Amino acid sequence: MVNSWAWILVALLGGVFFWWLLALVVFPLGELFFNLRRIASGDFRPVILGATPVFFRRVADDLRRTAELLASQKELIAEEEFSLSIILESMTEGVVVTGSDLRIRLMNKAAATIFGMQGSASGLLLQEVVVSHELQGVARRAAATGEVQHGELMSGIPGRGERRHLLVTAVSLIAPGSRKSDGILLVFHDVSRLRELESVRREFVANVSHEFRTPLSVINGYLETLEDGDLDQEMLSKSITVMRRHGERLNRLIDDLLTVSRMEEKGVILEKSPVDPAELLRHVVCQMVSEIEVRGAVVRIEIPESLPRIEVDSYRMEQAFSNLLANALRHGLQGHFTKSRGESVVEISGYVQGGEIAFSFRDHGPGIPLKDQKHLFERFYRVGGDRARQTGGTGLGLSIVKNVVAAHGGRVELESSPGEGSTFTVILPLSPDA
Repeated sequence: MVNSWAWILVALLGGVFFWWLLALVVFPLGELFFNLRRIASGDFRPVILGATPVFFRRVADDLRRTAELLASQKELIAEEEFSLSIILESMTEGVVVTGSDLRIRLMNKAAATIFGMQGSASGLLLQEVVVSHELQGVARRAAATGEVQHGELMSGIPGRGERRHLLVTAVSLIAPGSRKSDGILLVFHDVSRLRELESVRREFVANVSHEFRTPLSVINGYLETLEDGDLDQEMLSKSITVMRRHGERLNRLIDDLLTVSRMEEKGVILEKSPVDPAELLRHVVCQMVSEIEVRGAVVRIEIPESLPRIEVDSYRMEQAFSNLLANALRHGLQGHFTKSRGESVVEISGYVQGGEIAFSFRDHGPGIPLKDQKHLFERFYRVGGDRARQTGGTGLGLSIVKNVVAAHGGRVELESSPGEGSTFTVILPLSPDA
């Protein structure tokens, strides 16, 4: 009997010990292992443990602090990545990060736009995105020397036919404590507009030099002739006449250059007032009577009585109309002639269309080839090249017209066909009370 009770007591003690072991050791250990696996998988939510034995409490506290630290580090990294992403995507410069093998790891939006990339470029080789020996050389020199490298390259945009001038800066990325390059940072600056402006400036200087050289050469030639002496009166008179004509041409060129320069630098300053367009056009024609007579031309003005007054700067608009009339007189002499008088005709008309008022200057000359029409309002551009300089213009008149009309909120339109003359039309907005 005693043995039976002993065995029962031993069994009870064993059961109690077993449940104690489960409750105080096995279950807490299982909970700790579960939370460890959760943290190891990247889930850093707060660790909440049930009743933990004293001998596991320190481990549980360490595990809780570890989870909290990892969670805060994850948030910090996410914030830094977000900030970096925002900075890279908002940059106007293109940024590309590659590995040491020049395989792309990162490319921002600006770089993707510059190189016409659609979709992700990650994993592609740099030469697959940009075919440029200069770029490859800059990147490899940066990786080899560890120094900042600079270069310039031309890059075409696939499907657009455009080419861009790019300045590239390459920096080797070296991890702390390492001597070997782990990658390359490439920064691209689009300087296409700057190079275009430099080209325009060089072309402008060349054009101005050419325009000045011709009359100066003529004047110097006649001055040398005068220095030689022994000139009869007819030759002397001819020399003075030619020098005066070319001197006047230089004066016109200087005036037009100053006008265009002021307009493009500071804009056209307008002093508007109500103006009768018919009176303005008649005044323009009266000022150019001598040139009209010299060229043997007839100018017809067709302005209806009902045409409303316009709110313009009369001086600037007169300047624009004078240039259009001068252009028609110079280039409208080789076409239509009136049968009765044998003179070339320039027709000026005005009319209202919708909420705008239009003024047309039509000549009956040889017309303007289609390929030249889009360049006609550029400075110094002439149809026919150097031969067109014989007409006496400076090549700046239409550029002045464009600037003046644009300052008034209007536009200039051209209609021309070879052999059928040309029509330049100035279209201005009507004032609300017109």
